[in-house]
Amino acid sequence: MLKSLRKNNQGVVFVTVLMIIIVMMVLTISILSINVSQVVSTEEEVRRVKAEVLAKGFLWLMSANQMSQTPGTFIDETFDLDGTTFYVAANLDTSHGGPFCADELNIYVSY
Repeated sequence: MLKSLRKNNQGVVFVTVLMIIIVMMVLTISILSINVSQVVSTEEEVRRVKAEVLAKGFLWLMSANQMSQTPGTFIDETFDLDGTTFYVAANLDTSHGGPFCADELNIYVSY
């Protein structure tokens, strides 16, 4: 078949152009899928970092709460950051079960 195409020049350019178009389409689709997956993973990492910052903020909030006149053992709050709703709950376990018989502070962040 290829020998007959070499002798007969009709259609060779068409087949070559079709092959180039198919290769370019495959490359374009693969580049787009890589970019989409990178965007999704970056957005997830941004949400994780925001959750970590909220948890650190609640650490200081619970510390300030324990220094107040009426300290509590549970604080929860809901935040809306850039369209994502974060629920943060801080629970102080006063059973002295932590290291060196200290109270344990558990901070939960969900989004």
